[in-house]
Amino acid sequence: MFQLTTLGATPKRIDSNGIARLEVLIGEDALSSLEKEEFKMAWECLQEACPWSTAFQSYPYVATWYQVYKDVYVPILIRYTLAGKLTGLLALALDSQGVIVGAGAEQAEYQVWVTKPEDEEAFVSAAFREVLKQFPGAAIRLKYVPGGANLQWIYQSLYWKRHCLVRPVKQPLMGIDEDYLNAELRKKNRREKINRLKRLGHLNFERVNNADRFDEVIDELTLQYDFRKGAMFNRNLFRADPRRRQFLGLLFERGLLHTTLLTVDEKVIASNAGVIGKGWLHLQGLNTHCPTFAKYSPGILHFLFLGKQLAEEGITVFDLTPGADPYKNILATDYGTAYQLDIVGSYTKLIRGFAMHMRKHVKAGAMAVGIRQETLRMLKKKIEQFHSRAGGGKLLSSTSRKAAEVQPILLTEACSAYSVSTELPLQYCSLKDLMDYVPSKSDCTRWEFLEAAMRRLETGEKCYTWSEHNLLLSCVWVGLLAPASGKAQLDGNTVLELSYCHTSVKEKLPDFLQAIARQVQQEKPGPVYALVNARDGVYLAAPSFF
Repeated sequence: MFQLTTLGATPKRIDSNGIARLEVLIGEDALSSLEKEEFKMAWECLQEACPWSTAFQSYPYVATWYQVYKDVYVPILIRYTLAGKLTGLLALALDSQGVIVGAGAEQAEYQVWVTKPEDEEAFVSAAFREVLKQFPGAAIRLKYVPGGANLQWIYQSLYWKRHCLVRPVKQPLMGIDEDYLNAELRKKNRREKINRLKRLGHLNFERVNNADRFDEVIDELTLQYDFRKGAMFNRNLFRADPRRRQFLGLLFERGLLHTTLLTVDEKVIASNAGVIGKGWLHLQGLNTHCPTFAKYSPGILHFLFLGKQLAEEGITVFDLTPGADPYKNILATDYGTAYQLDIVGSYTKLIRGFAMHMRKHVKAGAMAVGIRQETLRMLKKKIEQFHSRAGGGKLLSSTSRKAAEVQPILLTEACSAYSVSTELPLQYCSLKDLMDYVPSKSDCTRWEFLEAAMRRLETGEKCYTWSEHNLLLSCVWVGLLAPASGKAQLDGNTVLELSYCHTSVKEKLPDFLQAIARQVQQEKPGPVYALVNARDGVYLAAPSFF
């Protein structure tokens, strides 16, 4: 466990003739100041008067995050008063790497100072200068500064020009217009998907209004979220950080987390839990969809139903937040601009600025010759996966690859007469079991495993898994895609594809396959075949399998 440090900083108060006062409150001083009712009321009044502030700068959001993450981040609170009245506020935090971030860190989509326009320029420049004095050598990063904030103070000072790196980002927004939303839902392809979902069961859109219901569904929502993020970006945020779930629960209790579900027979197929405030709902929080329903586009349908709900509640904007996700462009009716702001050393700024310039021109050049942005993202992902394999020692020689990755071969014909010697806890399309995958050196990486699993579920394949003590032991797919086996007898019959078997349960592989065969024969009587590689096939050399 790392030890947090304030780098020798101490609370600092600067007075000017008893009229203006700038305070830098650190650690416990910052936390104790939040307990004072007078300060809370002044904060809420100032935040309401600040035209560019968001729900992420509200007192309950910042106070909740500071409390939940006080053992991970050191709170830094800068406040500015004129004649005893609060006129400026900037909530920051020091992370374990010595970087100063906006309160909320990556969970706060927008990070910005809170003041009135007439006080902004003087307060912001003085606040950042004092922070840098208190934390010499530290870098400051604000994730996204809303477009309404004034950044002119950067360009009016040679010092800030040398140290500030500003990157504009596109901010997709969905204006809440009920007529537009109804028209979108009436489109032929969306009507067809809604009708197909209704044929599967009772389709329901639900606004979660009480803590008991939130507690019922939050584990499923975080599981769907982590599964997709793990497959797409190799990140499992809730599994890696249990505080994140606690934080969302507290936001819900305090009325800051707007949560909705789309369900079929009470199965959550899409959801959104976003931070709400000042007439906006922000996508930041979590949004999910179940991969087994992907062909129905449940995420897009849920967002459109959500828009109608927001219209009823008087919310004017659904902020889809900066990001290159294609679905955001589908939903956006307008675009704003936000800014990533880094305050760093002059040399670091030079290097980062050059890298940003080169990335921009490479992207522009690629698009000029017809290479789509999605293709560039996929290439970047494949490079990252390559580095992930190399870092985990998973780059095998050509001889080793040939032994470990031989084409699947037909091993057995299973029939309903098989008797299973051991009861195994089979699960059907369990995201939790798939998330329990832990690779050995000869296996594919966890990122590649989850990515492949997500794609297979989205294309309609089903899986049976066996997991114990949070460790995936085996996984078999029942696919819609015909395997390239060249075996004519497989045509029209059920084929099981063994994609993973943990070394500790190889001897139980026959039992596992037999148990699945009996399950699938309940829906489709007839022969069941299993395809495994040669490495695992040696464990199936039993008379009943040949």
